[in-house]
Amino acid sequence: MEGRAGGGRDADRLAIITISQQHGSRGDSIASELARQLGFSLVTPEKVDEVIRSRYQLDYSLTGEIALTPREHPSSKVFANLISAILTDLAVLEDLVVLECGSQFVFRAFPNALHVRIVAARDIRAHNIMHDTGVSFEQALKDIEEQYRRMARFLQSTFRRPSDTPERYDLIVNTGGFDPVQSVALVMFVARQKKIADYGMVSTENAERMRLRNQIRLVRSLTKLSIEQDQSLSQFAHPSEVVFARLLDFYGIRWQYEPRTFPLAHDEKGNIAEAFSPDFYLPDSDLFVELTTMKQSLVTKKNRKVRRLRELYPEIKIRLLYQKDFEDLLFKYATRSARG
Repeated sequence: MEGRAGGGRDADRLAIITISQQHGSRGDSIASELARQLGFSLVTPEKVDEVIRSRYQLDYSLTGEIALTPREHPSSKVFANLISAILTDLAVLEDLVVLECGSQFVFRAFPNALHVRIVAARDIRAHNIMHDTGVSFEQALKDIEEQYRRMARFLQSTFRRPSDTPERYDLIVNTGGFDPVQSVALVMFVARQKKIADYGMVSTENAERMRLRNQIRLVRSLTKLSIEQDQSLSQFAHPSEVVFARLLDFYGIRWQYEPRTFPLAHDEKGNIAEAFSPDFYLPDSDLFVELTTMKQSLVTKKNRKVRRLRELYPEIKIRLLYQKDFEDLLFKYATRSARG
């Protein structure tokens, strides 16, 4: 398997190596060397922290809040969606070596991902930590136990799974028996055997759809947290409309909220007896959009209104969107924007 200079990725391919480690087992240096030799981009918890701050302006930290149980934090439910959105976003653009971050769960269903766990005996890991930091053997053992508890709490509460189940990994490397150079060589050998750069090709369209789906989940989680605190959101009648508006903004799609009301029926005196104000208007495509919920009675009512509007105003373009429908619509706009 040849490396790719600059971390670039071949069209339609998505190559990922996830590295999970026991603290002090040298997994971080192995991940770094793998990324260098393969020409993949290295993603660390610190890099994810940087994206969280710069892109989403959120005060979350994998490296800091990992010590907390996210379930006990007011904004805990965002964490898994946030991490998934960031990692899949990066994976669409570049081949990756991902150190920790719960990446073994985010990419668990990817056929062309290689999941590696780096382990070593406690005393070996303690001596590694002593060598790296200068702490005593006793303190190194305490650091190992604390890091284990922090990581276990984070993964269990965020992804609802433990990290060290052996069957979760394609390869487990014991660095007590192999030095870092040999460990990297082992991972490279398995990566070649699995043909992660060639096998299980993922089309660009499927990768982009996956990316969009994660963005939708993330925006929905963020919306639930902020809708009661942000007065500017009071114009919207339903949280799903806030999600849709934020996704339109994310993809640079111009929109207007309920800009026009269409009379649908009049009484005997000519007064408006029934009217319909579609949720959104997208001026760049001259399209009105009405969102639906899963409640069947509301879907039936909206379907009737849309049919009546089309009968009375045949020149008006309108779409009634379910969840999958607005994923498809946003995908169309996102790909058109990328080409333009």
